[in-house]
Amino acid sequence: MLGTRVDAWVVKDAGDDVDVTDKAVIHAQVSNVDAGDVLNSDYVENCDAAEIVIRAGNGVGRVTRKGLDVPVGKWAINSVPRRMIVENLERAGAGKKKSTLLVEVSIENGAALARKTLNPILGIEDGLSILGTSGLVIPCSNKAYIATIRVLVRGAAECGCRSVVLVTGGRTHRLARGRFPELPEIVFIRIGDFIKESLECCSRYGFERILVVCMPGKLAKYARGHAYTHARTVAQSMEAIAAMLLGAGLPEEMVGRCRYCRSMREFLQFLEPDQRTVVLEKMRGLAEKRLTRWTSGARPEIIIIDPDEEETK
Repeated sequence: MLGTRVDAWVVKDAGDDVDVTDKAVIHAQVSNVDAGDVLNSDYVENCDAAEIVIRAGNGVGRVTRKGLDVPVGKWAINSVPRRMIVENLERAGAGKKKSTLLVEVSIENGAALARKTLNPILGIEDGLSILGTSGLVIPCSNKAYIATIRVLVRGAAECGCRSVVLVTGGRTHRLARGRFPELPEIVFIRIGDFIKESLECCSRYGFERILVVCMPGKLAKYARGHAYTHARTVAQSMEAIAAMLLGAGLPEEMVGRCRYCRSMREFLQFLEPDQRTVVLEKMRGLAEKRLTRWTSGARPEIIIIDPDEEETK
C-alpha cells in the first residue's frame, strides 16, 4: 500500500433518518506525501511510526467561524472520524514504517448538498462536514436535534453575538429575519419543539437578549408551561387554554368559545381585533413568565406571528 495510491468509496445509507446526505458518495484516497507538503488546514495525526495527514477534497467544507468542534481555518472533519481513519490505517499496517501518508476525503456533489444543510449558517463553507461518533446510523432523534441547537447557540456566542433569536420553524424564521435585518444570520436558530433545552443553552452562554418567535399554537403551549411542544406528545387542549385564560382574568364572554374550537387559529378567528389582541397579550405574559424558569439573566421576550395577518407583532 505504501508505494501506491489507494482509492475507496462508499454510499451513505442514512436508514430512516431524514438526511439530505442519504445516498451521497464519499471517497477516500490514500497516497504518500512529503512532510513539507502539509497545508495549514490539514490535520496531522500520529499512527505509530507514520504520520497521517487528513485533508478535505471536493465537497468537504472548511470552518470559518468559531464555536464548532474544529478550529477556524481547518477542514470540517471532526475528531472522531479522524480517529477512526487513523485506527483503520493502523490495522492495515500503515504505522509500521516511517512515512507520511495523505488521506484526502471528498464527497460527490457535496457543495450543492451543503446548501440544504445548516453548514452555511454554522460557518462551514464550500461543502459538507464529516461527522460521527460511532460510525453507525442512528434514526433521527430528539438527542440529535438538541445537539444541533447547542452547536448553533455556541456558534453565535463564539462570534460575539449578544442577542439570539429562537424561531420554531421556516415561517417564523423568514418573518423574524425580515423584522431584524440588522442581526446576522447566525443568531437565528430553529429550535422546533425544544424550548426548554434551547433556553437553558442560551442561559449558559449569557446572551443579553433572548427573543422567541412563535405562532399562537406554540404560544399557548408555552403559556401552559410545556417544555417540549410536539403534537405527538403534547396535544393542544382548547379546554385547558380556556381555563387558563379565565384563571388569568379574561371574561367568559371573550374566551368561552375557545372550548369548542379545534385550534388556537380557529379560536382567534372568532374574536374581534381588539379581543384578539387582548388574548394574545395575556398569553404572551403568561408564556414569558413560564419560560423564565429555564433561564438565568436575560428574560425571554416573545414575538407572536399572526398566521392570518402574516406579520410580526
